[in-house]
Amino acid sequence: MQGRVNKSGLVHFLLGLVSSRATGQLIGLIAVLSIIWFAGRIVGLDTTDKKLIAMGSVTAVFIVFIFIRWLWTKRSGDKLASELASHNAGSSAELNEIKEKMQEALSSLKASHLGAGYRGNTALYALPWYMIIGPSATGKSTLFANSGLHFPYSNSSELHIQGFGGTRNCDWWFSDQAILIDTAGRYTTEQSENQEWLSFLSLLKKYRPKLPINGVMVAISVADVLTADSEDIRQHVKLVRERIEELITQLGVIFPVYITFTKTDLISGFEPFFNDLTEKEREQVFGAYLLDISEDQKNDPAEMFEVRMEELYQRLCEQRLSKVARERNEHRKQLILDFPNQFKSASTKLTEFVNLLFKANPYQEVPWFAGVYFTSGTQEGTPIERITNGVRDQFGAVVVEQKQESITQSYFINRVFNDVIFKLQDLTRGNRKKRLVGRWLKGLTVTTGLACIAAVTTLLITSYTSNQLLLNQGEARVKAIVEANVNKATDTKKLAATLALFEHYQKLNDFEQQLPWYFIFGIYEGDETIASIKNVLFNKLNQLITFPAEKQTLAKLKYFEALWLSDNSDAKAAARKDYYDSLKLHLMLSSLPEHKDTDFAKQQVLSLMSQHFKINLEEQDDSPIAAQLSVLVDFYLANLGSDIDNPGDILFWQNNETAVLNARNNLNTQPEAKPLYQQLISSFADRKKAIQLNDFMAAKNRDVLKTTFKIPYVYTNEGWQEYVYPEIMRISRLVFSGDWVMGTSNDNGENVVDEAKAETLAKAMRAYYFKDYGDTWFAFLNSIQLPVFKDLNRASINFSRLSSTDGPLIDLMSLVNSNIVVADKPSALEANNDKIATVVSGATDVATKKTSKGKLAEQILERPDFSQVSTVRAPELETRFSDLRRFSQYEEGKNMSDYMSQYISSLSSIHSDIKAMAASNEDDAQAMIFVQDLLSGNSQENALQSSWIIIESQTRALDPETKETLDKLFKAPLQSGIATIMAKARSQLNEEWENQVYTMYNNSIAGKYPFNLSGPDAAIADVSEFLNSETGVLWAFINTQLKPFMKVRRGVWEEKQWNGVGIGFSKELLDGLTKANKVTRSLFLNGADAAGFNFQMMPVPQKGIRETYLGFSEQGYRYRNEPEEWRNFSWPGRGAAEKALLYGLDNSGRRITIEQDGPWALLKVLNEANVKWIKGTEFLATWDLKDKTEKKLTVQFSLKSGRNSGIFSKYLLTSFSLPSSLFASNPQLAQANRATVQ
Repeated sequence: MQGRVNKSGLVHFLLGLVSSRATGQLIGLIAVLSIIWFAGRIVGLDTTDKKLIAMGSVTAVFIVFIFIRWLWTKRSGDKLASELASHNAGSSAELNEIKEKMQEALSSLKASHLGAGYRGNTALYALPWYMIIGPSATGKSTLFANSGLHFPYSNSSELHIQGFGGTRNCDWWFSDQAILIDTAGRYTTEQSENQEWLSFLSLLKKYRPKLPINGVMVAISVADVLTADSEDIRQHVKLVRERIEELITQLGVIFPVYITFTKTDLISGFEPFFNDLTEKEREQVFGAYLLDISEDQKNDPAEMFEVRMEELYQRLCEQRLSKVARERNEHRKQLILDFPNQFKSASTKLTEFVNLLFKANPYQEVPWFAGVYFTSGTQEGTPIERITNGVRDQFGAVVVEQKQESITQSYFINRVFNDVIFKLQDLTRGNRKKRLVGRWLKGLTVTTGLACIAAVTTLLITSYTSNQLLLNQGEARVKAIVEANVNKATDTKKLAATLALFEHYQKLNDFEQQLPWYFIFGIYEGDETIASIKNVLFNKLNQLITFPAEKQTLAKLKYFEALWLSDNSDAKAAARKDYYDSLKLHLMLSSLPEHKDTDFAKQQVLSLMSQHFKINLEEQDDSPIAAQLSVLVDFYLANLGSDIDNPGDILFWQNNETAVLNARNNLNTQPEAKPLYQQLISSFADRKKAIQLNDFMAAKNRDVLKTTFKIPYVYTNEGWQEYVYPEIMRISRLVFSGDWVMGTSNDNGENVVDEAKAETLAKAMRAYYFKDYGDTWFAFLNSIQLPVFKDLNRASINFSRLSSTDGPLIDLMSLVNSNIVVADKPSALEANNDKIATVVSGATDVATKKTSKGKLAEQILERPDFSQVSTVRAPELETRFSDLRRFSQYEEGKNMSDYMSQYISSLSSIHSDIKAMAASNEDDAQAMIFVQDLLSGNSQENALQSSWIIIESQTRALDPETKETLDKLFKAPLQSGIATIMAKARSQLNEEWENQVYTMYNNSIAGKYPFNLSGPDAAIADVSEFLNSETGVLWAFINTQLKPFMKVRRGVWEEKQWNGVGIGFSKELLDGLTKANKVTRSLFLNGADAAGFNFQMMPVPQKGIRETYLGFSEQGYRYRNEPEEWRNFSWPGRGAAEKALLYGLDNSGRRITIEQDGPWALLKVLNEANVKWIKGTEFLATWDLKDKTEKKLTVQFSLKSGRNSGIFSKYLLTSFSLPSSLFASNPQLAQANRATVQ
């Protein structure tokens, strides 16, 4: 391999220029500029100016890029030079001297082709860097000094920059091909210097992040290896591997590692063997190149080293005979002849060293060994002879004391740098982590590049296609309009075509502001079609909007004109606003365009168009076309002129002076307050959502009070201030002010208000409003409900919230207070200045309009100061809300009134009672005792009773409306609380009723005679046991359990109530007890334990009847037409037979009999008679007896009860029954005043 010849001058400059990166970049720039010039028309660069602009932009970007890269490179080189000098200096004096030497060396790097494009510190950053490491005294510096490289340092006394005293930290060798770093040997062998070594590596990494070094030479002295034992070699290898691993780890790259065995001349016979080499031959490479087999790390480099060493040995053996023949000195002949053997012997130790060095380690990244090379400098020493006796005998060698001649030449160094190391400067790559990231980045780069190419191509195609589609779309929509006109299509179809073209026009208009991304290459021609499309639209708008809308408006004016000729005042009042608006629209779009109110005109024109085209603006199905029509009307009005002498692109309407004159005359009448008020409220009804109770309740209070009532926003304090008051003021002044619509403005175009009439109208409208305002709030309060408490625990929780000082009642009163304290004249100037200004719309131009607006505002504000909220309350509400404010208003520093504080305190006492009751293990018994005491009035300190008295005392003197409202609101918690307690007591009572009373009633009496005419007979003993007034089961239970809850009034049982609240006995129970009382009175004598009654009986003679008989249980009355008399009887009889008999015998001897058996036989016979009350306790019983002949035989007896009872009526006993439960399934606890429980 030929050595590298240094070039200089013009040849060197040209070679560097051609191979430099700048030349490649310049060629690339020229290529891009050529593409723009010749192919620019493809992407829309169809003129020379566009091409020059694009080329100038690309060139400017290129120059900025080159400048920024040069600036960054120079800055990095400056920092690197400064840091390196500082790192290598021991004092400030040394630092200055090193910097001077370094600058002098850098200024000499002008001959390098690698650095041809760099100067000074820039070259320091740009040239490749190599590092040599190894123990001290291994010939590292000698290797560089004898490398034969060109070091263009002007100071001939030194070839490198170093610290004083040898290789202090690092020596810097500046060649024109690379920068060589000679590291101190202590960095390799001494652990104490490790921190300084790592600091130096960090410095390299910081200022050369992409490529800190291009390769590393590991210098090992042959003498150190040959004279070391195996343990020393392992320690030596360990240190070298650690340094290499630190280089890989700290710098983040893998680089070629060149193993260089220095001082090879110390192998015995080296100098005689190679002394005959010429200078060129001494520059050649002596060693093994391993990169071609170790780069992919599939082959073991240590094994390949052994093979290459064997090959070197063979080549040495091939050359020794010729060398011996040319040598004349016998002693040197022996050395020449013995050198291959000495090399062979030395290779054993060297192979051991290399095997250990190249050995794979799972904990370290495997270095990238590029080769092993042998060199020799000019150092002196004693050759080392390692030949064994056996080998010496074999070769016939004689041990001769040899003397090492001083070597003055370097061997095998120069081309190691030029042909191996420097040529592999670009083989550095990242370490494992960096390679992984690099692979991902490369893949991402390639993918991104391909994606960009595809994106640009797609963008070009999309841009061209989109432009064509856009042009075609506009052309098609214009053709659709033309065809609609030619074919005389309906207005609806014409509108659809016009809307489609207008949508296209909007799109083009938007593109004028900002083009879509797919037009970024400039392939866009839509702007050239805008003007023609606009003209088509103007023509269609005149046909579809101007003419139809003008016609409809005139028709409406004619309709209202006819209406005003009628006597229907209500219809006139309702139509006044529409009449006025129609006149206003007609004027502003015809003869007075300077008064055009775009919002008003849009609303009116939209309404007319929706009628003409049959579009429902409120329907969901028509919402798309309604939205399009709205934008089209905006466009229509925007292009309508504002000066009658300078019309716009849209035609003005034709002014109908007759219609205008008639409309003004008709509208110039006195308005009525009520219709104006109703219109005001209806116009605002849907503008803001009605408020609900929960909107003003804290989150914890929202489930206590309930109502579905929604307060319209217009009837709130905010609605009054924000809308109603300003609107009343505006409307009242508008009606009685000069108006350009009515033609009543003064000569200066100003509208003057008739204040007296305006104030009268405003007061009338306020009266209607505040009446509805008060009705709304009282209706809201009356609608509030307190949900029924499920149990005592829920009642305790709710009373805890109700009695809280920040509970729902406080929130409610706060809401009420903020809306019933209404200012008489709230601030209206700033918020509603624009609304007031609508009165003043008769000025002839914008400037006059602004002036008159200020004058009118000034005139309106002469009396009240609207800039401040009035402290005077609205007089219309002052009296009606005065009592309510006692409860809602509170003093500063408080959150409730004194009335509310007293009421909340009483609720807190109730909460304590209910809480204690709920916590009891016998809450049902406690509830029963509580209710008994409350209904009987035994407890004078009952919290419920006390609270009721407090409410009564608070509301007693209030006006009826407020009293009724607050009574319902404040008593509702008390009524719900006692209802919950009573519900708990009911469960206890009901259980005892079922166990003690109803079970016996159901088993012994229910469904049996005499209580059921078709049932079996009930035992008299069972009836006595159950209904006995003294010891009977029923009355014993009534007296012991139910008496505290019941009372008898005029013979009728009813439940006791506390302030209209009772325990909730069912109507069936109360009716049953009332009848049970009558049954007991009828069946039982006073103090009797068993059932029985006394009565008298007397027959009544009948014509044709000769004998009658009525008897039972050995008692009877036989009558044979003798004188009648009253006879005494008692039931039940004392006879053994339980039998009753009735018969009648007529004159022909025909006898008809009624006979019944059982303990109730008498009552059964009586039940077959028609019993009629005569007087007092006297009854008449009539039996109409029949036999098979169907001939009637009448028997009559007069009966007299021993006491006032209904024993002779069968309905008394059969109507008696008792329910299974004491209470209704949904008991109405407040029978007398249930309506108050909300």
